[in-house]
Amino acid sequence: MDNRGNTDPATARDVTEFLAMLRDLKERRGLTYRQLEQRAAEQGEVLARSTLADVLGGRRLPRPEVLAVYIRACGEGERLAAWLEARENVAAKPAADAAATLPERPWHRRLPPRAPLLIAAAAALVAVGATAWALASGGSPTGSAAGTPGQHGTPAEAPTPDQRQAGRGDDTATGARAGAQRAVPAGWIRIRPAAAPALCVTEGLAQDGRYDDLVAVQRPCGDVAPQRTRLEPAGTHIHRISWVHPGRGRGCLKVLSGGPADGLLEPRDACSEASGFRIEGKPSGTGGKHTRYVFRTDGQQCLGIRDSRTTPGAEVMLQRCTGGTAQEFLIDAAP
Repeated sequence: MDNRGNTDPATARDVTEFLAMLRDLKERRGLTYRQLEQRAAEQGEVLARSTLADVLGGRRLPRPEVLAVYIRACGEGERLAAWLEARENVAAKPAADAAATLPERPWHRRLPPRAPLLIAAAAALVAVGATAWALASGGSPTGSAAGTPGQHGTPAEAPTPDQRQAGRGDDTATGARAGAQRAVPAGWIRIRPAAAPALCVTEGLAQDGRYDDLVAVQRPCGDVAPQRTRLEPAGTHIHRISWVHPGRGRGCLKVLSGGPADGLLEPRDACSEASGFRIEGKPSGTGGKHTRYVFRTDGQQCLGIRDSRTTPGAEVMLQRCTGGTAQEFLIDAAP
């Protein structure tokens, strides 16, 4: 059904409302990022899915030329002038107006059933943990949308089977390994692939288009904001990777299993559903002054960069542990 008349961009009072209208337009059209990209290409224009994710998931206005391509791809070309005029109107308002009432937006609005990562017993915990973040935590992650670096105001949820399995690991781990795990940096951090230290692990889209929702990829560190990252304790030597976004709240990374998205990491609103990792550090550099970290699950699988790529956009995936550089990461305080 065509509901295009339901959205009047002229009524947008600030940037927040304008961006919400852009998201609403996509959802009412029932279009995926991939379909929008294809529709733009059919018109001889370029509308990358990564650009769409940044625009619809962020808090900044898209450039006029990007907005124009998006509106045409949504089938609203006859109303393009109205959308461009509305953009100019909200852009002329003080920035504080746009930031003051930024609504929280979940990372993953639909939570389809997922096959358990390691054992079938995960299904029961997933059913409990699939409650949306806004219901599970009363509307503010660890007390606020941005949280407090290094502090976790709510008790950690019970670890999932993924986390318990990871926690078993090697019970004979050396004291040096345990010490490295306890020394995992706290507060706001950045996770950088050791083979491509100019890139950071953050949100993006699968390069080959096999999955339409946001997943973990490596991108230039300057492109990460406003999303922030921290590691949350989820058991003995086990941590979750948590992302906090001013518009979407808190989401924790879950390793997907089965289907075209097998091995990819997706942010989930319910952190009890997220995967846990044993983070092992090992000295590197001259005199061992630096530390490289490995994110391990069950002792045989580790996080790594797809095909050992060092280019922006490559996905972070769960792989069989190899000990290679593509499975090593740097963790340091976010600037």
